[in-house]
Amino acid sequence: MADEDLELEGAGEEGAGEGGKKKGGMKLIIIVAVGLIVLFGAGFGAWWFLLAGDDAPPPEAAPAAQQGQAPAEGAAPAQGQEGAAQEKPGTIVQLEPFVVNLADPGGKRYLKLTMAVDAGDEKLKAEIDARLPQIRDSILLLLTSKAYQDIAEVAGKIRLRTEVLAIFNRYLAGAGSVHAVYFSEFVIQ
Repeated sequence: MADEDLELEGAGEEGAGEGGKKKGGMKLIIIVAVGLIVLFGAGFGAWWFLLAGDDAPPPEAAPAAQQGQAPAEGAAPAQGQEGAAQEKPGTIVQLEPFVVNLADPGGKRYLKLTMAVDAGDEKLKAEIDARLPQIRDSILLLLTSKAYQDIAEVAGKIRLRTEVLAIFNRYLAGAGSVHAVYFSEFVIQ
């Protein structure tokens, strides 16, 4: 009889334990759900604050947008400006990224640069594709000759863009000329 009482007491404790686990499990699910909602809200807020709230054009884009404005009354339009507003964007050629060591003492810095060029038409794009090994070689030599101080400021990046444009146009002299060079990724580390 004493054995039966022990078995009944043990069965009662097991049943109470399962009920307690169910209540504790539900609390855990609610806590995790609330935590996920808070985390999602914080992530959305950070995204909105950092990425979506930036409606102003970047400082470099503002002068470019002003170049497309109509000239003042009585002023003659700039050469090529009247057709530029109606002209469709040219064929964009995306280049593979360049990763090079900069010419700094100790060689501790490197540059990762991804760029695209405005080729204008398909004929020039085909010429770029044919000359790409020569163009990439010249750009690699140019980039490895630069030190951090040369390209850290905006003026240095603009100067680099002009030098890269000159390289393209040197190799494409007979076929036409590249209209613009666009840096889509510029990382110095």
